[in-house]
Amino acid sequence: MRIEVLQSKNQNNMNAIIVPGVTDLNKGDQALVWESVRLVQDTGMFETVYVLSNGDTPEEEHQLCFQTKQKGIPLIQNIIKHPRRGKHIQDKVIQEGKIDFVKQVATAGFDYLSRSFLIKFAKKTAVLKLFFSDKVVETVQTFANAHTVFVKGGGFIHAHGEKTAPYVIWYLLFYVNLAKALGKKVVFLPNSYGPFEGLTVEKQVRDAFKKMELKLAREHISANALGGLLGEEIKVLPDLGFYLMPKEKAYGKQVLNKYLGEYKKRTVGITIRPWRFPGLANPEALYEKYISSVETLVHHLVSRNYQVLFFNQSMGPNTHEDDRNAIQHLSERLNPSDYVWINENFTCEELKSIYSNLDFFVGTRFHSVIFSMTSGVPSLAIAYGGNKGRGIMRDFDLEEFVVHINDVEPTKLVAMFDQLEKKEESVRSTLESKSDFLSVKRNETINLIKGSIR
Repeated sequence: MRIEVLQSKNQNNMNAIIVPGVTDLNKGDQALVWESVRLVQDTGMFETVYVLSNGDTPEEEHQLCFQTKQKGIPLIQNIIKHPRRGKHIQDKVIQEGKIDFVKQVATAGFDYLSRSFLIKFAKKTAVLKLFFSDKVVETVQTFANAHTVFVKGGGFIHAHGEKTAPYVIWYLLFYVNLAKALGKKVVFLPNSYGPFEGLTVEKQVRDAFKKMELKLAREHISANALGGLLGEEIKVLPDLGFYLMPKEKAYGKQVLNKYLGEYKKRTVGITIRPWRFPGLANPEALYEKYISSVETLVHHLVSRNYQVLFFNQSMGPNTHEDDRNAIQHLSERLNPSDYVWINENFTCEELKSIYSNLDFFVGTRFHSVIFSMTSGVPSLAIAYGGNKGRGIMRDFDLEEFVVHINDVEPTKLVAMFDQLEKKEESVRSTLESKSDFLSVKRNETINLIKGSIR
């Protein structure tokens, strides 16, 4: 049998791909993808910049990628599905049942075998056509015809020692390993890394990252974590979410007027999320403590005559990533007069415009904090999922205004907000001083990319 080998296009018409898949329902993820596209386009090196869809079906793709399509960004189909396959159990936000877990393990096992085979034979079209659908082959061919694969900014390369950690890391690094199997250049845009706890996790990360043309961290804690693992220095540059250009400020003002009328109170925006406290034995108790802490803060703010506003920073794609589940849970413990829930599916650019009109912000979703901080709004962060929250706040000289979700307590959260309020002017000054710094760093990022992949 004659084996057909995929060939790359002429580099005078170079293409790039942004991975992993875009999820328009998560506005932080959306901002990172959109800003990754803009950054790569601004290198002036690529004719087309594709984005990976995160939809498993045409219906899911429409739901998850509609706003990206509206923006005119070309999509290619995802070929490594989540083990849940879109079956997200609505009443199991914090913990899933044992049967659900077993089903996911079985699906993941099949995916590992089939997609490992795909990587091994990625250059051999005839072999792929025997075992995979036309859509899968088409995506692999798009990768083969690309010059560089960019991993969007974010904070997803971490594991907390959970039993599923070996598969999770393999799943997260799938497109990196596919790109290298096809001989493509790989650039990891500013990310957070670590911890790397769990069987095979360190080895998988080390093996994948040693092959890359460029790897960037978005804060120093992660740079030290990855650099220590690899035995090299990792360059630190800002999270791409800092560069997001918002819709005009008047748009956000109109949205607030729609919900509040001609309001006179000072405003505090809040984002919360479901969180499963991976690797810990008492997730439900910790989640209750977290929600109770935010509840206490809301009561405190109301007593101080603030207007409290809840926002959907992420609306999926699964129950664990849908902030509306956490907001609904909290709202059942509050008086309707205590808050206003701005329950809409805005784009990241629209949300940033709204946040820019607020007086303070308290965010669990860290990109909601980034959106508000880059709009000059003093912000308090509840960090989770690795090093991103504390690391970025430390780099902005604002580490006193971040608390980890594992450690949050009602009195601690209230005290931190009161301290933020007390230092409002100095925090605003700190945030304003960073604007020129961010412009310089974005140009530095572009130049590093150009130098690494020429």
